[in-house]
Amino acid sequence: MSEDFQWEDDFQVEELADRFDKMIKDGMELYFDSEELEMLIDYYQATFNSEKSRQVLDFAIRMHPYSNKIKIKHARQMATEGFYMKAISLLNEIEITEPADAEILMTKGSVYSMMMDFQKAVSEYEKALVMVDDDEMEEVYSSIAFEYENMGAFDTALEYLVKALEISAYPEQLLYEIGMCYEMASQLEESVEFFTKYLDKQPSSVASWFNLALSYHHLELFEKAIDAFEYAIAVDEACIPAYLSMAQSYASMENFKKAIEVYHDSFEYEKPEALTLYYIGECYEKLLDYGKALEFYHKAIELDENLPEPWAGIGVIFDEEGKTKIAINYIEKAIELDQLNSEFLLIQADMYIKLQMYDKAKECFQRIEQIDPQDIDLWKEYANMHILKGETEKAIQILKTGLIHQPENASIIYRLAAALLLNGNQVQAAYYLENALDLNYEGHQELLDYFPGITKYPKILEILEKYSASRQK
Repeated sequence: MSEDFQWEDDFQVEELADRFDKMIKDGMELYFDSEELEMLIDYYQATFNSEKSRQVLDFAIRMHPYSNKIKIKHARQMATEGFYMKAISLLNEIEITEPADAEILMTKGSVYSMMMDFQKAVSEYEKALVMVDDDEMEEVYSSIAFEYENMGAFDTALEYLVKALEISAYPEQLLYEIGMCYEMASQLEESVEFFTKYLDKQPSSVASWFNLALSYHHLELFEKAIDAFEYAIAVDEACIPAYLSMAQSYASMENFKKAIEVYHDSFEYEKPEALTLYYIGECYEKLLDYGKALEFYHKAIELDENLPEPWAGIGVIFDEEGKTKIAINYIEKAIELDQLNSEFLLIQADMYIKLQMYDKAKECFQRIEQIDPQDIDLWKEYANMHILKGETEKAIQILKTGLIHQPENASIIYRLAAALLLNGNQVQAAYYLENALDLNYEGHQELLDYFPGITKYPKILEILEKYSASRQK
């Protein structure tokens, strides 16, 4: 049943393949027993050689027309070629003759999964559960879990992954999958609890230390994350993901020098990828060492010219250095490589605003509105362009449109209050200010930074003092 082929007899497979190819070339028909042909089909299907697997299948069906094993592989071939219903029909026919064959059910489940009918896939796998031997239970549990992941039901997926883990002889890959499900389910505290308990029993599990560290990182407990990453590296000093993730934890703490050091530590075990070089460049950029940042951005591009981030990074640095016209060329290249990246488009819009190319900036904002109206900075930046132009009415309208998409975004509401004040509408400004303070009191500092003169308005100052007093009680 398992597709985890172990080609310990590679020589035998190569010998079979050579014999089969010679037969085809010579126009002869030699005898192959069904197991030999099954091995060849498995090999070609596992190596994604569809043409050869089809050729061997056609021959196998003629030579062993009653072999259900070959028929199952035929169904699998049809499914990979997109003939899903034909595959299901063939599997249903086989199931009538061998209703207790779990491999039929597992294959049918995989076909339904290819059809994106995940619930039917689960149903077939659940039928197989009562038929398989103990040593095959892990595969079935894992298959069910993956279908629930496809459905976005990560809680249920976790239940089956844990069942698979309990009987697994090689649990590391399952542990990574469990960590991913906890993250996708936004159950980070539960993830910490699970992996902490698991490490009490298996303290040398690299996957558990790594996933524990990731959970701490996402909880913004960066020091704890770093400790856990270091334990993962202590168990496996060549665990590259631990180095890279630990560097990101240091960067999140704004310890960019240490982050750079850890990135470099990983080079001892693996050549850096382009994205890693970009991250190092980003750290140098945060340290305002633009020369080193550009050096690593260019190195990243040399490794992978289709990676958009370093192109954007170079653009940002040129913009910071006042070379905005040059910068635009680089950000345009980044957008060409990643046309749905709203962050790049916001950077480009900002550059156009600096160059007073407002129509171009407007096009950027409109593209973001189409791509991602939930972008947290879109509406504020779009409105700010109009405020800079003295078009407060347009800014107000844009911010109100933003609230249709993001009604709970206090930052937009604070900015709307500022725009209304600039437009001379203190009553409405006061109304929106109170709404924003109710949603997120701490966010008012952003308003004060953006519009320091807001405290000159007695009504506004009264509201701010009232909320400040109520917080101190």
